[in-house]
Amino acid sequence: MKLDQDEPSASANRELPASWMPQFIDVAFDSLPGIFYLFDRSGRFRYWNSNLESVTGYSGQELGRMTALDLFDPVLHDRVRLAMEQAFKTGRASLEAPILTRFGTTRPYSYYGRLVDLGGESFVAGMGLDVSRLKEAQEAEAARTQQLRHLAAHVPGVIYQLRLDPETGLLSMPYASAKIYEVFGVHHDQVSADATGLFERIFEQDRERILRAVEISARELSTFREQFRLCPPGGSAEHAEWVEVESTPERLGDGATLWHGFARLVTERRRMEDELTRLAYHDALTGMPNRTMLQIALEERIADATVIGNGLAVMHIDLDNFKDINDVWGHTTGDRLLLKLAERLQSQVADKAQIGRIGGDEFLVLVEGPEPARQAESLANALCRALSTPLELDRRVVRVTGSIGISLFPDDGENTEDLLRHADAALYRAKADGPGSWARYSPELTAAAMARRYIETELRSAIEKNQMRVALQPIVALNGRRVVGFEALARWYHAEDGWIDPEDFVALAETRGLVTPLGEQVYRKAMEHVAGMKGMQLSLNVAPAQLRSTDFCDRLVTLAAECGMPTERLEVEITERVLMEESHGALDQINRLRSAGIGIAIDDFGTGYSSLSYLRKLPIQRLKIDQSFVRNVGAVRENAAIVKAILTLARELGFTTTAEGIQTAAESDFLREAGCDFAQGWLFGRGQVIGA
Repeated sequence: MKLDQDEPSASANRELPASWMPQFIDVAFDSLPGIFYLFDRSGRFRYWNSNLESVTGYSGQELGRMTALDLFDPVLHDRVRLAMEQAFKTGRASLEAPILTRFGTTRPYSYYGRLVDLGGESFVAGMGLDVSRLKEAQEAEAARTQQLRHLAAHVPGVIYQLRLDPETGLLSMPYASAKIYEVFGVHHDQVSADATGLFERIFEQDRERILRAVEISARELSTFREQFRLCPPGGSAEHAEWVEVESTPERLGDGATLWHGFARLVTERRRMEDELTRLAYHDALTGMPNRTMLQIALEERIADATVIGNGLAVMHIDLDNFKDINDVWGHTTGDRLLLKLAERLQSQVADKAQIGRIGGDEFLVLVEGPEPARQAESLANALCRALSTPLELDRRVVRVTGSIGISLFPDDGENTEDLLRHADAALYRAKADGPGSWARYSPELTAAAMARRYIETELRSAIEKNQMRVALQPIVALNGRRVVGFEALARWYHAEDGWIDPEDFVALAETRGLVTPLGEQVYRKAMEHVAGMKGMQLSLNVAPAQLRSTDFCDRLVTLAAECGMPTERLEVEITERVLMEESHGALDQINRLRSAGIGIAIDDFGTGYSSLSYLRKLPIQRLKIDQSFVRNVGAVRENAAIVKAILTLARELGFTTTAEGIQTAAESDFLREAGCDFAQGWLFGRGQVIGA
């Protein structure tokens, strides 16, 4: 209905003409988003809107003969009657109950009624709203909440929220999942309002670092990612548990910082990492520093000597003809002898220098002081005498001698590589002088350098003429002893000098920039030969210098396509040195290789030191256990411990494992029983040589 032009506007006068009122009331109540009703003390409906008829299915005449109780299941009548009485008694009431239609169906409704006085008679006027969607949403939310609680209770850690009050600086934990006590050793009600007690349990040496990290994360809204130790109540550091925490902060409207995080116990993983780190820096047999640690120490001492002005001597010790002892008495006896000799060397060096075992029967000594030449020569005499003193082993008197080569900083070299190389050259001079001798490096010792230059020249020619050959060493599944693939190894036959030892040219190729053409020549010949062998895998050795090339992955994939070799059957073997260098380009190539379907293996695992975090972040599938740990693994306790630790780590991270250099059935049996997957070595064949 439209207003007459002569009527005042609604903004000017809220009163409506009396003639409009009945129609207006019906229109107004029918426009409500629910049902409207008016009933008297007997519960009989006196007025309702059309929505009540639509919802219940009853006609107006039928509703006029009904009471409010008729629209509810009889089992609900007591509740409904009580709500009606409350409305008449207190002036208002609410109720939530399903409404009953004439068809016997129900829908959840929420009702609100209020006492009104009309013409001196009391009535209850009210509304009812359909809450079925709200109920569905509430039930869905409850189900999601229950599901999240169930998931949180079964994850291997605790999900939590940590809140920092901007005014008081108080840390509290508003939420924590069921495993909070398992991880943090506290119950949620102990930290929900004040988490001070939890932070007080952090190991004292870690607490300041963690609180500082929390402060930085709150200020910069950066991810909080830390590991720290928690001490049990009354416990000491030896009882501490390592906890790993990662959380993301957000700033709330009141200025508070709220972290959403996850924490778990990593004590066993830390112990394993610490043990592997120790093994990476120390020789497994003697416990001395190994080559990696000594090289790091040498670099540090060169830097110190440069600043302080002290001199430095590098002494390379090699036992004379020790291979004969291993061949005659076996490696186990040889290792026991090495251990005794290492103890002798250590006692002579004492605090005068640093000594370590760099592999096999070789040791390295670093001497620092104002007169390094005199100190090194004096120590060399003492070490030669100590080594040559007879000792008893298995009721046998054994005599061993050692040769020593000495180089000086800065006279013979100003960097690690030169000092080690010149000490090695001096060692060969000492051996030429006879067992038990030592020699100083001099520029006249050029024979080795000339030999290296000769090999380099001939190697360049052999690569250019495509004369490199390939040995395909079989890789065997230890369960079943079946060949599953091959490792491609570079071999070189010189027309005049015969077979050249790979140790004499592979490392040289890398240092002289020849490793890329050498590698691709080996890859092509190996892939052309293996491509037609159904299901056979092919492992390729890749040097760090190759991975630093930005197009290495593209070239390898193209080469595989040319040879008809599916990339899914290829695997590249990288050394831990790649991880140590942390070259962005190399890591990018590793990820690209994996994206192309090529497998990634860590070669000679355990002999170098790498950040173990890369084992989680990089797409690695296999760890190859170095043959130095495999040798007599069943008889040498230390080797067995290292191998088992590596196998456990591999299983935890989902890697397969291959043991290198297996020579005996005993070694093979031990590794199979310990859970190693694959193996290679002379026990299974030295490998077919291909190419010309």
